[in-house]
Amino acid sequence: MRFFPDSRLIVFSAALLLLAGCGGGAASGGLGSTLPKQTNGATGSVRFAITVPPKTASSGRSPAYVSLATQSMTIAVLQGTTNVLNQTLGLTPSSPGCTTSLAGTLCTISLSLAAGSYTASITTYDGANGTGNALSTAQSVAFTVTANQNNLVPLTLSGIPTAIHVASAGANAVDVLAQDADGNFIVGAGAPTFTASASSGPALATIVQPTASHPNLISFVQASPTVLGTETFAVAASYPAGESNACTQTGAVCSLSSALTAKVSAPMAMVADYGNSLVLGYTLPLTSAMQPPAVSIPLNNGGYLAEDASGNVFAASYSIPTTVLEIPPPYTAATVTNSLGGENVKQIAVAPNGDLALANIAGSVGGSLYAPPYTAAPTALSNGLSRPYGVAFDASNNLYFGNNGASTLTMLAPPYTGAPTTVSISAAANGLTVSGTTLFVNEYAAVDVFSLPLTASSTPMAKLTRGIGTAYRSAVDASGNLWVASISGGASNAGSIEEFTKPFSTGETPAVTISMPVGGGSTSYYPWGIAFDAAGNLYVTNESGGAGSGGLLEFSPPITSTSKPTFAIETSDFQYLSDIVITPSLFSVTP
Repeated sequence: MRFFPDSRLIVFSAALLLLAGCGGGAASGGLGSTLPKQTNGATGSVRFAITVPPKTASSGRSPAYVSLATQSMTIAVLQGTTNVLNQTLGLTPSSPGCTTSLAGTLCTISLSLAAGSYTASITTYDGANGTGNALSTAQSVAFTVTANQNNLVPLTLSGIPTAIHVASAGANAVDVLAQDADGNFIVGAGAPTFTASASSGPALATIVQPTASHPNLISFVQASPTVLGTETFAVAASYPAGESNACTQTGAVCSLSSALTAKVSAPMAMVADYGNSLVLGYTLPLTSAMQPPAVSIPLNNGGYLAEDASGNVFAASYSIPTTVLEIPPPYTAATVTNSLGGENVKQIAVAPNGDLALANIAGSVGGSLYAPPYTAAPTALSNGLSRPYGVAFDASNNLYFGNNGASTLTMLAPPYTGAPTTVSISAAANGLTVSGTTLFVNEYAAVDVFSLPLTASSTPMAKLTRGIGTAYRSAVDASGNLWVASISGGASNAGSIEEFTKPFSTGETPAVTISMPVGGGSTSYYPWGIAFDAAGNLYVTNESGGAGSGGLLEFSPPITSTSKPTFAIETSDFQYLSDIVITPSLFSVTP
């Protein structure tokens, strides 16, 4: 079981009300008592048996619930309004009528009752002689004594909760448990059922209530479309029909003391501020030209970012040796720091299988390959590599390097130890972008478009040149169109953004050209990083200009050649912004 590993679990024993038909006879002694004998008419023998589990018990499920802290019980039997039995009985190994074995302490009580209808009520306690805390109960249980027949009527005791607890059960799910007065968790037959209900806030999630196979599990599914904010949920305990409602007992607690909280946080633009040695995160969409970062993580000469499918952000420094950070959601701190391997990195990429690759332009090692959890030294890659500026993975985990020193592309198939596939390109590579089965090679004054995977005879299916200057990064929008950031080119040679539309053709004219500085309150230029959020907003990081050196620009759709930034953050705190990644909105449930 998943629940609360440091706490005790209730064990359920066989506590049965046994009705055996007979022709009469005196009541047999049980639990140290001589019980009244019903002598009017035919009679039946009634036997109560209850087992208290041993203190070492940790699990178990059977027809009735008895807490391992049980010391005594009260029992009352009525026929109509006439009291037939009202007695307090000990349930310890030394109590009359009780025997002890590895299975626990078994106590029995027998009496003779006249044929007819009755009700029984039982409550167990953690003290002697019906004192202390009530632990379980069965109230007004109807049964019938039939003469000259053998009858068996199960009796389920309901655990009396004094607290409701929750614990995380994985992504967006919680386990809910009731706890009795002695700190034992009440599970199985005799345990309450649970229901969650929306309490306050916007409708962020739908509730998946517990089921018979998972009676303690409540899970939540994020609403679609995504709604940002915080929603709270109440959790209440109740008892199934046919079982005693222990929530009506004195001292019972049948609701969670504090609500569950579901939260959907906004996505962020994570940017590398090379000059200030920081990785900064800005909540999206931007709300002001003066908006401060929500996240600030130190990284000496941090310039290069990548992101995996789970939203983990990886950051690498331009240094010798390179420092690599893994920054998982919610992006408040790095969980892995590795400064082994890597020399003056120019681009990093993460594969679908989690492998992380670095393109190094210094030293004898062209590529560095880290395997999860990224704490060990990387594998050095050099075969076929020459000062690679670009690196990328495809959906099959094939690894691509764009070589700046040899004007070639190199493909390595997993596990990256075999002979490389090498393809010539027309100019030195500056960066790579993979979208589906298409590879875009950013160069000086061009972008080559290849179909993947590469073969030794691969040639570009298109060469894009119009308006492109020195291109390091590009991005693909939701329609599959390519947007290229050039740090030179444009009307003032201060850089530009070009959009090229599918299916891409050699020499095609860009559908959109935005020259830097773009105006509209923005004065930064030399665009390096470029990315889209899920809403289609375009984000650009500029290296120079602005109040300091660089800026973060946001363009809202529809984006045209005359578009101005919705907001442009150009603070004096920026010093050479480079890579950018957009994190997803985060959905979480907090117990």
